[in-house]
Amino acid sequence: MYHIKTACVKQTKVDFPQVEQTRSICYGMSKRVNQANIIVRESVETALIELMKIKPFEEITICEIVKKAGVGRTSYYRNYFYKEDVLFSKMDDIAEEWSKQVDFAKSDICDKMLNLFERERPILELLYKNNLEFLMYKLVRKYFGVNENIENIPAYLLSFWSGAFFGWCDEWAKRGMQETPEELKQLLEKLNTQNKQ
Repeated sequence: MYHIKTACVKQTKVDFPQVEQTRSICYGMSKRVNQANIIVRESVETALIELMKIKPFEEITICEIVKKAGVGRTSYYRNYFYKEDVLFSKMDDIAEEWSKQVDFAKSDICDKMLNLFERERPILELLYKNNLEFLMYKLVRKYFGVNENIENIPAYLLSFWSGAFFGWCDEWAKRGMQETPEELKQLLEKLNTQNKQ
């Protein structure tokens, strides 16, 4: 099911495969980098997150977002196709900035990602409160490198590990992120040691 944008009301779900193709093209175009566009994107992302603090995601309209952001609807649609795209873009920007600081050859990616999730806890809590955790799953898959351009066997393995890691983080988030990332890492190491015995 896909969302089609409508005037100033909630988005409507329809099942059209060509919508996803159009969405991919539009989302690719939305990553244009110029200062005015960056300001629009930051304003829209901040506005949606602020609105989600006081109202359920499903009830937020595009009109409310652009009004709070102080941007026009044209600027919104130049950058985003769906409301979910706004959140994924925000999370993707955070993760992209994080990935620039991580040496993937030397670092424990899972440990670093857990630290990122803890740091961005307020956004994660809003996602879970609004049943949007699939966006976190999509982000984990992206940073594990799962995509249609890799061969089958590596894709299956990456999908397995990203799914396992997401399951771990998903349960941690649903239980209120009570443990620190360091405690989770120690628990994982303990489980790994027990499995080897």
